[in-house]
Amino acid sequence: MWLFRFLYSVMIFLVFVLMHESLGIDIYYAVTYAVVIIFSIYFIESLFSDFKSYKFLAGAVGGIVFSLIAYLLATIFDSLVTNEAVKLGLYFFMLYLGIILGMKVHWVFELLFSKILNSKQKTAKYAAQQKVLDTSTLIDGRIADIVDTGLMEGALVIPTFVLKELQNIADSHDHLRRQKGRRGLNVLKKLQEQTKLPVEINQTDFTDLGTVDEKLVALAKRLKAHIITTDFNLLKVAEIQNIRAINLNNLAMAMRQNILPGEDLSITIVKEGKEHGQGVGYLDDGTMVVLENGRRMMGETVKVNVTSLLQTESGRIIFTKVRS
Repeated sequence: MWLFRFLYSVMIFLVFVLMHESLGIDIYYAVTYAVVIIFSIYFIESLFSDFKSYKFLAGAVGGIVFSLIAYLLATIFDSLVTNEAVKLGLYFFMLYLGIILGMKVHWVFELLFSKILNSKQKTAKYAAQQKVLDTSTLIDGRIADIVDTGLMEGALVIPTFVLKELQNIADSHDHLRRQKGRRGLNVLKKLQEQTKLPVEINQTDFTDLGTVDEKLVALAKRLKAHIITTDFNLLKVAEIQNIRAINLNNLAMAMRQNILPGEDLSITIVKEGKEHGQGVGYLDDGTMVVLENGRRMMGETVKVNVTSLLQTESGRIIFTKVRS
């Protein structure tokens, strides 16, 4: 390519020099015209190759500044330099020099504009971050109910490798796994049908990474997004990688009804307790309520008084007695 540019430049130069008399111009103007055309061709080529960068702007500013410098020099030394071709050559030389130097320092313009844009973004309205959903979240299903409340912001992102894992679970020979996979697919369909949040199927894959958890973290890092999961191991991996992960189980615990000893509740006894005579019911959030001597009230809805609370690894248990 450089050989073609060189030969083409030589051809332009020779045409103007050899034909200057037939063109009716002086030899100096012929040389000047040839140089201007050659430099113009190079400039246009660089313009198209760097059109999307800041080089074009930097080159234009540099060309204007150096053209003004050339004009000042020609004015100052007007009595010394009387040949117009030399002055014209000076203008074009300084123009080219300004364009080249401007394009060399285009990073200054890029830095300046990035600071201006960042300052505008700081005052702009806060944009909610995207949420990447993993397989466990779709199988769990509560994410659809959370979205329906309208409290969540930001687009929901389902990677194709998560979708593929979900399909593999739905095609499993194990009945329980197959049911979980199908429930996850139904939840995904429900999310796509709702209109409160946009849902995106992301095609990005990371073939160099082995596990789905690693790919989820890599995708969240690339998108600068959060992860929603119920997987404890994924939570730890995301924490190590400084990726914010939202645990649906922690969210559910935070949204539980706040119960204190001495408060009154109304529950329905649905089964026997582990200890003799106990009855068991549940609050709307799934919290187990144990009623002392409640076995005889199976199927009944009774008013109870909270006596104590027990926090276990599987959740919270509320112990009560019949309100007197």
